[in-house]
Amino acid sequence: MKMVVGFSGGVTSAWAAMWALRMFPKDYVVWLFHDTKEEDADTYRFIREFSKMAGHPITEQSDGRSVTQVFEDEGAIANNRMAFCSRILKAEQRDKYFAKLRSEGIGSITNVLGFTAIEWQRVQRATARSLQSGYYVNFPLINNNITKQQAADYCMSLGVRPPEMYRWSEHANCVGCVRGGKAYWLKVKENRPLIFAQRSRLEEKYGHTILKDTTLVQLAATGLKREVRAREAIDIGPCECGA
Repeated sequence: MKMVVGFSGGVTSAWAAMWALRMFPKDYVVWLFHDTKEEDADTYRFIREFSKMAGHPITEQSDGRSVTQVFEDEGAIANNRMAFCSRILKAEQRDKYFAKLRSEGIGSITNVLGFTAIEWQRVQRATARSLQSGYYVNFPLINNNITKQQAADYCMSLGVRPPEMYRWSEHANCVGCVRGGKAYWLKVKENRPLIFAQRSRLEEKYGHTILKDTTLVQLAATGLKREVRAREAIDIGPCECGA
């Protein structure tokens, strides 16, 4: 049996990772990370420190290419309707790792995911995939009524500072994630302007957009028509400088 935690580098996957260690023998637990090569630098710091704190290794199963390299190889830029970068760099890598476990004689595999209760659509998709592919799935934060803020507080209680990306983004995904909406992309422009400019150039190069009804350049010019409420924003406390 293997309990394979999808360890993305965010606080909810970190909470799920520690839950698995508490509930199952250490040898049964795998913390599985897929490197997109474009994670925020501080997210890599968080992953290293969390692994060291827990005394549990990170198992990496990665494609080897960056998000941008996948765009170049596919001759297209992904968008929030067709995030093929996520499929190639994450979902397919998970499936390859599960196939490796099965080839080693592991018959029972459970994918432990750090989804919260408001992510019901992701829960539905993950459950459907597990049924189709012959593995189990577990959502410990939902089962234990844990919110993202509680997961962040837990990480801090263990002495591991959450990724700095949470100061401006609701998620600690790769920077410039195509699944993000307009408010997210304006935050990318403000906080990671070089990435915003690079993605804007790729939109022009490939002739289609990340967002449904506007280019990033147009978005930067017009802004938002109305304020967007951040459903999953969290407070990670003062920064290292004490501000």
